[in-house]
Amino acid sequence: MRVLFTKEDWAKYPFLPGASRYISELGLDIREDLPELPPVLERAEERVREAIVRGRVDAELREEDVEILSFPVAVALVSAVGDDYLTRRYALAEAVRVHELLVGEREEKLLGVAGALGWRVRRVEAPPGAPAYRFAVHLLDYLRNAVGFHDRRWKLVNRLVHRGEVYVSQGELARLLMEDVRRWVESRVKPEVRGAPEVFMESVNRIRGLLAERRAGFVEEVPRGVYPECFPPCIRSLYEALTSKRHISHIGRFTLTSFLLNVGMSPQEVVRLFASLTDFDERITRYQVEHIAGRRGSRTKYTPPKCETLRTHGLCVGEDELCRRVKHPLTYYRRKLKGMKRRGD
Repeated sequence: MRVLFTKEDWAKYPFLPGASRYISELGLDIREDLPELPPVLERAEERVREAIVRGRVDAELREEDVEILSFPVAVALVSAVGDDYLTRRYALAEAVRVHELLVGEREEKLLGVAGALGWRVRRVEAPPGAPAYRFAVHLLDYLRNAVGFHDRRWKLVNRLVHRGEVYVSQGELARLLMEDVRRWVESRVKPEVRGAPEVFMESVNRIRGLLAERRAGFVEEVPRGVYPECFPPCIRSLYEALTSKRHISHIGRFTLTSFLLNVGMSPQEVVRLFASLTDFDERITRYQVEHIAGRRGSRTKYTPPKCETLRTHGLCVGEDELCRRVKHPLTYYRRKLKGMKRRGD
């Protein structure tokens, strides 16, 4: 089915081929014409700042030409800054914006966006008694984008698969497309070989300053009274992944958060630790940490899963001698800490 995209669609989804053709037909040159288009540069910088501060680019539609043109300019700004963390965070923020728009999009337009990205997907009628599946996605397209999802509902064993297609709801298709858009945007960020245009430099310097401010709040060391040398191997691995800004699965984040809270970290200290991750959202992270700490919801303070559960989820990275004598990461920590204090270390 052929879908006709309007200029409004290009403003919503500026990664579409039609948006690129529209920009090309305007015949604009960033280095020469951008000084004559201050709203475009302002919106481009705003897109990047929103990504840094909020983790998402505002989905509100403004002037269509400004939205369309500001996207490649924002990518160029991120390229000029040349920061890997910013590249990942900006790509994710643009993808979150797209997800927000696609969830409420008309089905034919959603199919058009998927088709423009090269997906093999079609609309279907859900079988009687089945969940509200509206689309069937080619197995390879599904696997390519769901492979990094850790929620069990995305595993093929938990999906309806028929004749090489995976059945999904509109929300699920939007989430899968979000992952594709994230990778697409990230691939478009290229370090500037010849240097950034002079017109970019004020924006680039402001963005670098904002990044420095945000990083100033990151915790680089464990707070006083918490002993990382007593962490069990699984927790040490998760903690090192966090401080190295590497991806951690949902169960990994819960395990690390509940462990740190139980060995003496405050919720605020844990929130600040997570601030260095690409997908950090302070409001959501604070709520989740305080919930695990027992300050919200049921007021129950959670403990990390047992060693057996961690092995099931692939979080056990190799046992040491003490691991073989305990069944819980907190028991490991307390015994090792007790031994360390007994030796006077």
